[in-house]
Amino acid sequence: MIAMRAVLLALLLGCVASTQGAVVNCAPAAGRFTVLLSEPSGGALADRVAVERFLNKLQFELDQERDERWINPGATPVAFRACPKRAPALDGSEFSAEVVEQLNDQRVLMEVWGVVERDGTPPALSAQINYLLVPLRFAADQRETVPAGLQRLRYPEAGAAPTTDAVQLISKPLDLDAFIASALGLKLLRERAYEPAHANLCRAHSLLGAMLKRPITGRSKTELTALHGFVQESAGRTLREALADAAYPRTGLLRLQKPAQPCAEGQ
Repeated sequence: MIAMRAVLLALLLGCVASTQGAVVNCAPAAGRFTVLLSEPSGGALADRVAVERFLNKLQFELDQERDERWINPGATPVAFRACPKRAPALDGSEFSAEVVEQLNDQRVLMEVWGVVERDGTPPALSAQINYLLVPLRFAADQRETVPAGLQRLRYPEAGAAPTTDAVQLISKPLDLDAFIASALGLKLLRERAYEPAHANLCRAHSLLGAMLKRPITGRSKTELTALHGFVQESAGRTLREALADAAYPRTGLLRLQKPAQPCAEGQ
């Protein structure tokens, strides 16, 4: 009986483990802000070869074939890093305060993963993609009042054409740019790099506003709306902190801005 219980317990633990993700180490780009591209789950990618081909193609697409609408802070640009075998659970449960702190210290801005499925007749792809904004989750872990650090979006949206290309399905320039600008602005604000922080937060406010005009519904829209308001508030906070900082130059450009209208120039 004891042996049987041990076998049943082992099977149960094996089933539980199989439902959890795996957050293996993925080294960020040296000397740069980094966005980690982790493995999606789901049945759309048939095997390891397909998964790694997808990640490499996605990184190439994001590195080479798109416009960057965030504001790179001088000599510290944003890099994308494909992370084979790094496969977080869909609920992001592995991202403890310790894991998030390590990512934040490594200047990881965001991690992207999710689930990609193939269904329908003829077969087409659908996905839920998660965007973990590391500076936002780090702030939440410090007991700061912030919106959800894990943003979730479903693709394709209502009315969008179906696709069988997983990279084309999820490599949405507007969405990625909006979240990167948000995370980068918040990270730079914490580092007291006021001018690029303000520029990115205002850019994020504009891009998130454009996203909210799309047919996004439910929890995704609620969380996106909260982030939209928060980045504008943070742009105002950036101005107030810059003007109160004795080290901020007397000729600094932010002295021309008004905290009550932090993004008045439509950045």
